[in-house]
Amino acid sequence: MAEKFTYITLEETASVLTKEGIIEQLKYLGVQKGMTLLVQGDMKQLGTVVGGEQSVIEALMETVGFEGTIVMPSFTFGLLDPSSQKKKVERQYWKAFRNGLEPFDRRLSVEMDEDTLVQQFLRNDGVARSYHPIYSFAAWGKYARIFCDKHPLHFGLNQDSPLGKMVDFNGFVVLLGTSYEKSVMFQLAKYKGDQFPVRIISAPIRSGNKKEWKDLLDISYDSKKGIKEAMEYMEEKKVVRTTFLGKGCCRFFSCREALQAAVLSFSCLESL
Repeated sequence: MAEKFTYITLEETASVLTKEGIIEQLKYLGVQKGMTLLVQGDMKQLGTVVGGEQSVIEALMETVGFEGTIVMPSFTFGLLDPSSQKKKVERQYWKAFRNGLEPFDRRLSVEMDEDTLVQQFLRNDGVARSYHPIYSFAAWGKYARIFCDKHPLHFGLNQDSPLGKMVDFNGFVVLLGTSYEKSVMFQLAKYKGDQFPVRIISAPIRSGNKKEWKDLLDISYDSKKGIKEAMEYMEEKKVVRTTFLGKGCCRFFSCREALQAAVLSFSCLESL
């Protein structure tokens, strides 16, 4: 069972952050040597960080040590077929779009509109990446290869994905300036009931020396539905610990607690 934390909110720290200051706040949150962390961050909310994204990454690495593991979502929604893009692409450009997209590449494929923390993380030595054209995860540390191995192409955020392994390894979520709604951990709860509608999406992968558009079974990625209720449930149970880095509120909580709260919230919503 996850340790129960008192819900604490601190005043904002100094506007200029150093690696040492970030390490201090991570330890305050409860991050310890040997932990497995699912990290998401918004550098814009953290303000001025001496050394930028790399300082944040090194602070995380030094805090968990070589016995720990750091995992970050490195999603590439930009590789979705144009018919499924969140930003609508006019039908007349679909053929050019499909011809121009390169197949997913563990080293090169990034989401240009996403925060730069993940992009910098991928540049570090020893960082592995799972093979999924949409829902890949990057990992560093003791169990990095285990987290990135055998990522299912169909239902890419299910219990056999790196998200499911976060629960199996009793991992913790660290949100650095990002909201609950952006935490991917809650997406796993959609696979714990019968409430999900199945859809088919397509993305380019490499098959031999050729590009192939692969049809994938998936669930609609809704980053907001049910999350507010899960958040309120977790804070009521006092299992979230918080602090500030710059103007960004940072949160630390158990993956198992998040899954339990989200399953309950989604179930309640479906019963209405």
